[in-house]
Amino acid sequence: MTATVAKALAIVLISAVMVLSLTAQKGEFAFLVSLAAGAVVILQLINWVLPYIDTLETAFKKAGGISGYFTVSLKALAISYVTGFAADTCRDFGQSALAAKAEFAGKCAIFILCVSPAVNVLEAALRFAGI
Repeated sequence: MTATVAKALAIVLISAVMVLSLTAQKGEFAFLVSLAAGAVVILQLINWVLPYIDTLETAFKKAGGISGYFTVSLKALAISYVTGFAADTCRDFGQSALAAKAEFAGKCAIFILCVSPAVNVLEAALRFAGI
């Protein structure tokens, strides 16, 4: 478990040194190294986390009827991480306006994702209240 985190941190630190040294000479390559390193680390951590997500999903399915909310929560979490990665990458290269747009897009996506479950909860509350 900690080996995966150690590998990810090693990739991050080595990439940071590479980006710093490339920035002065070849700025366009620095961006590509940073982007590639971020993608490799994210994919590595996703593979590490997936079995735990499957375990949690199985528990929700056993609870019955609420696994849809788990799926929505997981999608919202994924959107927030991908959005954060995109925004941080933009900020790393001085594009704060684009970073703000990426964050806004992520917030909109999460809002849209949450509309259906919110409507379901509201309808269930209204049925329970007899309205």
